[in-house]
Amino acid sequence: MKYNRKESFRHEFERRVDAQYKLVMGEAGKETFTQDAFCHLIDLSPSGTKIEMSQSLPTETQLIRMELNFVLYAKPISVQGEVKWKRPKNGEFLYGIDLDTDEVMEALIISELKLRRRQEVNEKKLNL
Repeated sequence: MKYNRKESFRHEFERRVDAQYKLVMGEAGKETFTQDAFCHLIDLSPSGTKIEMSQSLPTETQLIRMELNFVLYAKPISVQGEVKWKRPKNGEFLYGIDLDTDEVMEALIISELKLRRRQEVNEKKLNL
Protein backbone atom coordinates (compact mmCIF):
# COMPACT_ATOMS: atom_id res chain seq x y z
CA MET A 1 0.00 0.00 0.00
CA LYS A 2 1.42 3.37 -0.98
CA TYR A 3 0.80 6.13 1.56
CA ASN A 4 1.75 9.77 1.05
CA ARG A 5 1.73 12.32 3.86
CA LYS A 6 0.69 15.86 2.99
CA GLU A 7 1.31 17.73 6.22
CA SER A 8 3.74 20.61 6.25
CA PHE A 9 5.91 19.34 9.15
CA ARG A 10 6.51 16.34 11.34
CA HIS A 11 8.25 16.81 14.69
CA GLU A 12 10.61 14.03 15.75
CA PHE A 13 10.99 13.86 19.52
CA GLU A 14 14.39 14.18 21.18
CA ARG A 15 13.05 12.88 24.50
CA ARG A 16 10.75 9.91 24.65
CA VAL A 17 7.01 10.59 24.80
CA ASP A 18 4.93 7.83 26.35
CA ALA A 19 1.34 7.41 25.24
CA GLN A 20 -1.51 5.31 26.48
CA TYR A 21 -3.51 3.57 23.78
CA LYS A 22 -6.66 1.53 23.36
CA LEU A 23 -7.70 -0.37 20.27
CA VAL A 24 -11.09 0.76 18.97
CA MET A 25 -13.43 -2.01 17.84
CA GLY A 26 -16.81 -1.70 16.14
CA GLU A 27 -18.60 0.96 14.15
CA ALA A 28 -19.00 4.65 14.96
CA GLY A 29 -21.32 5.24 17.88
CA LYS A 30 -21.05 1.60 19.01
CA GLU A 31 -17.30 1.38 19.64
CA THR A 32 -15.76 -0.80 22.29
CA PHE A 33 -12.20 -0.40 23.54
CA THR A 34 -9.51 -2.83 24.60
CA GLN A 35 -7.70 -2.37 27.89
CA ASP A 36 -5.14 0.41 28.15
CA ALA A 37 -1.60 -0.35 27.03
CA PHE A 38 1.44 1.84 26.43
CA CYS A 39 3.50 2.85 23.42
CA HIS A 40 6.04 5.54 22.54
CA LEU A 41 5.49 8.43 20.14
CA ILE A 42 8.41 8.66 17.71
CA ASP A 43 7.18 11.69 15.77
CA LEU A 44 4.01 13.75 15.43
CA SER A 45 2.31 16.11 13.02
CA PRO A 46 -1.11 17.72 13.35
CA SER A 47 -2.63 14.87 11.33
CA GLY A 48 -0.47 11.82 12.01
CA THR A 49 2.06 10.07 14.20
CA LYS A 50 4.59 7.27 14.21
CA ILE A 51 4.50 5.06 17.30
CA GLU A 52 6.60 2.18 18.61
CA MET A 53 5.30 -0.73 20.68
CA SER A 54 6.01 -4.36 21.42
CA GLN A 55 2.56 -5.60 20.38
CA SER A 56 2.13 -6.91 16.84
CA LEU A 57 -1.24 -5.82 15.46
CA PRO A 58 -2.85 -7.76 12.58
CA THR A 59 -2.73 -4.82 10.16
CA GLU A 60 -2.43 -7.13 7.15
CA THR A 61 -5.85 -8.69 7.72
CA GLN A 62 -8.02 -5.99 9.27
CA LEU A 63 -8.57 -2.28 9.68
CA ILE A 64 -7.23 -1.18 13.04
CA ARG A 65 -8.21 2.01 14.83
CA MET A 66 -6.79 3.22 18.10
CA GLU A 67 -7.24 5.96 20.63
CA LEU A 68 -4.04 7.65 21.82
CA ASN A 69 -3.77 9.66 25.05
CA PHE A 70 -0.61 11.64 25.78
CA VAL A 71 0.81 14.90 27.11
CA LEU A 72 3.37 16.81 25.05
CA TYR A 73 3.83 19.77 27.36
CA ALA A 74 0.94 20.51 29.74
CA LYS A 75 -2.47 19.70 28.25
CA PRO A 76 -3.70 16.12 27.83
CA ILE A 77 -4.41 15.15 24.23
CA SER A 78 -6.82 12.37 23.29
CA VAL A 79 -7.20 11.50 19.63
CA GLN A 80 -8.29 8.54 17.53
CA GLY A 81 -6.75 7.36 14.30
CA GLU A 82 -6.34 4.56 11.80
CA VAL A 83 -3.22 2.41 11.48
CA LYS A 84 -1.88 2.89 7.94
CA TRP A 85 1.34 0.87 8.01
CA LYS A 86 3.46 -1.43 10.19
CA ARG A 87 7.23 -2.17 10.18
CA PRO A 88 9.31 -4.40 12.45
CA LYS A 89 12.24 -2.74 14.26
CA ASN A 90 14.63 -4.50 16.68
CA GLY A 91 11.99 -6.78 18.21
CA GLU A 92 9.44 -3.95 18.39
CA PHE A 93 6.97 -2.62 15.81
CA LEU A 94 6.60 0.83 14.27
CA TYR A 95 3.14 1.98 13.18
CA GLY A 96 2.01 4.95 11.14
CA ILE A 97 -1.27 6.38 12.41
CA ASP A 98 -3.49 8.75 10.41
CA LEU A 99 -5.16 10.85 13.13
CA ASP A 100 -8.79 12.00 13.04
CA THR A 101 -8.21 15.66 13.84
CA ASP A 102 -10.23 18.80 13.32
CA GLU A 103 -8.89 22.38 13.29
CA VAL A 104 -9.20 22.71 17.08
CA MET A 105 -7.24 19.49 17.74
CA GLU A 106 -4.60 20.42 15.14
CA ALA A 107 -4.17 23.83 16.79
CA LEU A 108 -3.78 22.17 20.21
CA ILE A 109 -1.16 19.74 18.87
CA ILE A 110 0.79 22.56 17.19
CA SER A 111 0.65 24.72 20.33
CA GLU A 112 1.81 21.90 22.60
CA LEU A 113 4.59 20.94 20.15
CA LYS A 114 5.86 24.53 20.14
CA LEU A 115 5.89 24.67 23.95
CA ARG A 116 7.63 21.30 24.19
CA ARG A 117 10.26 22.30 21.62
CA ARG A 118 10.91 25.58 23.44
CA GLN A 119 11.42 23.60 26.66
CA GLU A 120 13.82 21.17 24.91
CA VAL A 121 15.89 24.06 23.52
CA ASN A 122 16.09 25.75 26.93
CA GLU A 123 17.17 22.50 28.57
CA LYS A 124 19.94 22.12 25.98
CA LYS A 125 21.17 25.64 26.71
CA LEU A 126 21.31 24.88 30.42
CA ASN A 127 23.30 21.69 29.83
CA LEU A 128 25.99 23.40 27.71
